[in-house]
Amino acid sequence: GRRLAHALSERTEARAIGGKGRAVFGVGDPAGWPSAYAHMSATDEIPAGVDGHGAMEIVRFYVDSAVQGRGVGAVLMDHCRAAAKQGGADLIWLQVWSLAPWAIGFYQRMRFAIVGKKPFYFGQRVDEDHVMALAL
Repeated sequence: GRRLAHALSERTEARAIGGKGRAVFGVGDPAGWPSAYAHMSATDEIPAGVDGHGAMEIVRFYVDSAVQGRGVGAVLMDHCRAAAKQGGADLIWLQVWSLAPWAIGFYQRMRFAIVGKKPFYFGQRVDEDHVMALAL
C-alpha cells in the first residue's frame, strides 16, 4: 500500500493522468491505503493485431503484492470494462512484458488474448511485449 501510494503521488504520473478519453480507478484497503489502480486512455493509434473501432488502452494496471490473489485485480478489471463500454469502446487492449507469466496469466483469466507483439523501450534496453486484447 505505501509503495503504491508513493507511486501515485509522483508528479510524472499525475501529469499523465487526466484529460478527455481517460479514466483512472483506485482500490483502497480498510486503512485507506491504495492497494490497486488502473489508468486507461482512448487510443487513436491501435497496434497491429488489435481489431476494434473504438479502443481503450490500459496504460497502467497495478495491484499491490500484499493483496494479490484476493480478487482485487478482478474487481479493478470489471471497472475498466465498464468504463470502456460507457465511453463507447468496443475493445480494450494493453501491453505486457512477454517474460511476466504471472501477469500474462492474470490477463488471460480476465479473457484477454495475445494478439501481437510490440517493442518496449527502457533506456538502452529493448524488451518484447505481448499485445493483448479483449472484445467488449
